Amino acid sequence: MRENRHCPHSSRWLGVGACALLLLSGCSPSVEERPQDVISGLAAGLSRADVSQIGFSNGAGPEIQAALEKAYAMTGGIEPQVRATEVEAEDDVARGELAWSWDLPATDQDWSYSTSVELRRTDNGWQPTWAPTMVEPGLSETEALRIRTVQPQRGAITGAQGVALASEQPIHRVGLDMGALQPEQRVRSAKALAEAVDIDSEPLLKEITAAGDKVWVEAIALRETDFRMLDAEKMQNIPGLLVKDDTRVLARTKGFAAEILGTVVEATAEDLEKSDGELMQGAQIGRGGLQEQFDDTLRGEPGVVVDRVGLHSDGSVDIRRIHQLVAHAPVPGAELRTTLDVRLQEAAQEALNGVKSPSSVVMLRPSDGAVLAVANGTGSKGYPTATLGQYAPGSTFKVVTSLAMLRAGDTPDTVVDCPHTFTAVGTSVANFSGYPKEFEGKVPLRHAVAHSCNTVFAAQYERIDQQSLAEAAQALGIGVPMEPGVPAFPGHVPGDEPAGEHVAAMFGQGRTLVSPLGMARVQASIQAGHVVDPTLTAAGPEAAKAPAKPLTDDEAQNVRILMREVVATGHLKDLGSLIPDTAIGKTGTAEYGNENPPRTHSWVIAGHEDLAAAVFVEDGNLGSITGTPIMRHVLEAAQ
Repeated sequence: MRENRHCPHSSRWLGVGACALLLLSGCSPSVEERPQDVISGLAAGLSRADVSQIGFSNGAGPEIQAALEKAYAMTGGIEPQVRATEVEAEDDVARGELAWSWDLPATDQDWSYSTSVELRRTDNGWQPTWAPTMVEPGLSETEALRIRTVQPQRGAITGAQGVALASEQPIHRVGLDMGALQPEQRVRSAKALAEAVDIDSEPLLKEITAAGDKVWVEAIALRETDFRMLDAEKMQNIPGLLVKDDTRVLARTKGFAAEILGTVVEATAEDLEKSDGELMQGAQIGRGGLQEQFDDTLRGEPGVVVDRVGLHSDGSVDIRRIHQLVAHAPVPGAELRTTLDVRLQEAAQEALNGVKSPSSVVMLRPSDGAVLAVANGTGSKGYPTATLGQYAPGSTFKVVTSLAMLRAGDTPDTVVDCPHTFTAVGTSVANFSGYPKEFEGKVPLRHAVAHSCNTVFAAQYERIDQQSLAEAAQALGIGVPMEPGVPAFPGHVPGDEPAGEHVAAMFGQGRTLVSPLGMARVQASIQAGHVVDPTLTAAGPEAAKAPAKPLTDDEAQNVRILMREVVATGHLKDLGSLIPDTAIGKTGTAEYGNENPPRTHSWVIAGHEDLAAAVFVEDGNLGSITGTPIMRHVLEAAQ
């Protein structure tokens, strides 16, 4: 084996004797690295993607580093594990083998293979000879490795009878190609495009200002139907216009059950970081509603493909030269079957057209708790009023107080006193203006419920304590946890209240809070005779914990008698037109705010056959005025 003798003043032609003399003067010999050590060093450099400090027999370190970076450029930052294995040396040439292993994303299977490397003995010792085949056996100077994840097809969300509610649909991504525009054209084109597709131009102007010359800037993604509605002539006259066809997971129609279904978006950098490696770049994830709650089910598992790709001189991929090396197919997401009924959902949304304040309609099937429709009006501005809204229930809560009265010994025919006003513990209560005089004074409980006499129920404050009221509410589902498939507010009735608040609670005011879904649950529970557990998914929820004092069959029957009177002679006479004439219900108006007169929430709950519904309008008139037409519309649609 050769020795290199490094002496400060030595020359290559010095003989052994001369050098020996110099060694006595302080020269220090260093032993030449073995080929095995050189290849091990090379393997370490390839593993960390840095060979800039390694000497090569056919090029300088920085030059070879540039070639390596070109080969690795499309591997997504994944670094391989490389180790030296066999090495054979003969005279001034050695040949070795490198074992490569890439930890591919989206799969537990590594990509492993071997490559060969040649070493030559030079004046500087053993040095590797660079060749792209050192990285991958078939790689050439004009190629690179590409590792890319393949996103799976997202599972569809379906409704009753298997109708698709949200699934992949074709879209048209409309934008501007900066490379096709002169600088002075950009602002004009952006404004023209914003006007043509009816969007605010300011965000688009900011994007094109920051965009590079070769960037495509998206303005909007449109469904097929919306894209066809655009003015074709106006669009064609926009310089730089470029439309890209794509697919995206969308609801069956624009705005359909938007808050319940949620949306599907590309994972952000923050999402990727939070996922702890579970999500890959380009992953589509659910945001809000069922898409988020069941994201693990719907998302599926991505696949991964490794290609050897040809490159143009500018570094772009030559699509004619793509050779697949490894492929792991993605696993499609599973279908999520829900109970939503398309016809009823559309009817509920239609019924809320034109309502300017937050509003909602919820429809359940009492026999099994299936949620058939959950609609929020445009006034809710994307907030899930139906499931997360927290409002005073007003007179719809009188069905709860009625249950407490029944438990205290009353019947639908018990005579109660309905004065026009009632005052207790500093709280003054009055019937609404226009309350029919013939139903004031001594009346049966059924008429007090039918015409919604506030004073009858307020006057029960001493007879029925707050705890008993809360237990009656729980017997109908208020405050009982529920898991319908999306976050939902089950309602809250305090178990203890100051006297004044307790008086207000007796007729649905004070600190009692409910959601529209919660009130639909109350209606369904009255019809079913037990607390109903609402569910949006076909699998159904886990059974809710039984209330402390469950509803009995006799209690449920008597509450239904009281609610039938509301349709027969009271504020819901319009529901008497339903076939068969079996509807039951209760209207409600809840005051809120500090204005004089106060603003009011409008409520109606009703049941017809195996259907329970709740209608809510945040700023409405009396429940019988604002809510009843909406309720009638959705119940007629169900027929």
